[in-house]
Amino acid sequence: MKAFWDLLPRHVEQAVTSGVIRKLRARYQRRKIAPVQERALPTTRRLFIDLAVISRHDAGTGIQRVVRALALALKDEAAGEWDVRFVAADRRRPYHGISWPDASAIVDRAEIWAEPGDLFIGLDFSLDTIRRYRRQLSRFVQDGGRFWFLICDLLPVEKSDWFSPNNVLRYKAWLDTIVGLSEGFLCISEQTERDLQRVLATRYGLTSGYRTKVVAMGHDIRESLLDSVTVRSSDNAVRFDTSSPFWLMVGTLEPRKGHADILAAFSALWRQGADNRLVLVGRMGWRIDDLRDAIHAHPEYGDKLLWFDDIDDLELGHIYQACSGVIIASHAEGFGLPLIEALGHGKPVLARDLPIFRIHEGQGVHYFPADADAQELGACIQQWADHAQAGRINVVRPSASWKSSARGLLAAIA
Repeated sequence: MKAFWDLLPRHVEQAVTSGVIRKLRARYQRRKIAPVQERALPTTRRLFIDLAVISRHDAGTGIQRVVRALALALKDEAAGEWDVRFVAADRRRPYHGISWPDASAIVDRAEIWAEPGDLFIGLDFSLDTIRRYRRQLSRFVQDGGRFWFLICDLLPVEKSDWFSPNNVLRYKAWLDTIVGLSEGFLCISEQTERDLQRVLATRYGLTSGYRTKVVAMGHDIRESLLDSVTVRSSDNAVRFDTSSPFWLMVGTLEPRKGHADILAAFSALWRQGADNRLVLVGRMGWRIDDLRDAIHAHPEYGDKLLWFDDIDDLELGHIYQACSGVIIASHAEGFGLPLIEALGHGKPVLARDLPIFRIHEGQGVHYFPADADAQELGACIQQWADHAQAGRINVVRPSASWKSSARGLLAAIA
């Protein structure tokens, strides 16, 4: 009920706002963004990094691994050039300074304000706080501050039927807000950059007047771990038997991730007597009640089929290291973090044949047809698994680190 009343104004706004009005409003709001060359920059500029979600609740999703890893790297890489300040907001309080990752650190917890040259990076996926405090953020622009936002994908706008209505509404309201504020956008892939440019043109009538930059993502989970994480020994790092081969899927269980297709393919293989094990790692998402029930009721559940919805990043790293290969079955992605994480662990990957995954061709990624049925997909899985276990797949580990990602980000906003 609280979510209903909170989002009611956005329901009304989206219902009465036509495309023409949305485009005119975006152009009007963006007139307040002063060109960079008109500003006299101080010697030390403040870099405000939004961690409104992860500082309150770190769910350990792929997006949060990206946010955590980039925030930690920026803290080190921006030192000297920028006065780095982590910030957050909640229902009771606008954006203010926070002590992260060390909760005991002494920081200025006052509400943020801008001086010319200050910059706010919307690093976290803060759908609600950005929308709720857009007046505070608009004042930040008026006072000479700048905004850049991290864009992971545009799927809630372009494939809204894959998401819950409330999440689509929250995303669109967030996007409406940042389009009126942002000098530039940090994209996690060239695919995301193209999608963003298309949406900015069609939804907001913007074909120029903003900047975009693709930031190469890192892959090493260890670089995203906080110092407070207790490193467990390898003897008890994983809660299931890893002595026999298993194939891994990583990601929140939701319709677009393709778990149902993989389960159907493995079920066909198991009926034929195959011994392949499938391990699913990911929290329960939306619209997957049927899939959840199918997993729990499956005759192989607990044996050849395992699902863990509470794996932390440290354990996930050990699972990556122990698996025989990783399967990526998403119907669409802005990047596909599990793919690059798998390659970083030297593991072969079987991915749905999508353009976003084809950029990794030749690095140890094999593909199955995007529209394969259970029998065809099962055959692809078996062939790939045979090649992987025979050592016939050459994996090329990615070179980008999260520190190099942070340096690329800083170069973009300079």
